[in-house]
Order: sequence, then C-alpha cells, then structure tokens
Amino acid sequence: MKGNLLIVDDEIDLSENMKELLEDEAHTIFIANNGEEGLQILKTQKIDCVVSDVKMPVMDGLKFIENARALGLTVPFIFYTGHGSAELKRQAHDLGAMDLLTKPNFLSLELAVRSAMTTI
Repeated sequence: MKGNLLIVDDEIDLSENMKELLEDEAHTIFIANNGEEGLQILKTQKIDCVVSDVKMPVMDGLKFIENARALGLTVPFIFYTGHGSAELKRQAHDLGAMDLLTKPNFLSLELAVRSAMTTI
C-alpha cells in the first residue's frame, strides 16, 4: 500500500530529484523548503513518511522532528543530509528518527523510504 511522503529540503533541485526517484514509492509527494513549512504540511495532511534534510534555514531538521513529536505525530522520519556524523545520527535517533543517511546516496534513501512505507 502506498502512502503520502513529505520531502523537506532547502535545495529545490534536490527535492525535485528525490520526488522523481521516489514517485513509485508514494501515492502523493509533498515538498517543503524548511522545517516550518514541513510542520504546516504535517498538521494539515496525512503523511506516512518524512524525508528531511538537517541543515535548513528557518527551522532545521532536528527542531522539525522535535516539534512534530511534541504534537504527538509518530510519522517515520528519515534524515538525508550532507552533514552526517555519529553524533548527529545519535541525536536524530534520540528524537525518534528511523535513520540518518548521507547525501547523495539515493539507493539507501529509496530502500529506507520503501521500508518505512511498508509499515503503514
């Protein structure tokens, strides 16, 4: 069963590339440019999986998941970042993220989203 996917990244071209890559994995794909926009979409749409960058203007990915969890939203989060580290991965997991993947590993991203979508 396909669900709805939310991609949150301030790099517009990358978001569009991810959308094309993942279109077979989701029913509908929403795109936001930062965590604040992503949070508004989470509040108004049924989202089954979130793919989010970590470093973004306005609201970064860690603050985004923190705010989503504070609202009681348990949607799976997959962080996809160019700034990965063991400490960042630990922080993401502590906040309830499924995984933290390093850009530009599109195959790992596709497999993680497929895994998250099969749990809906």
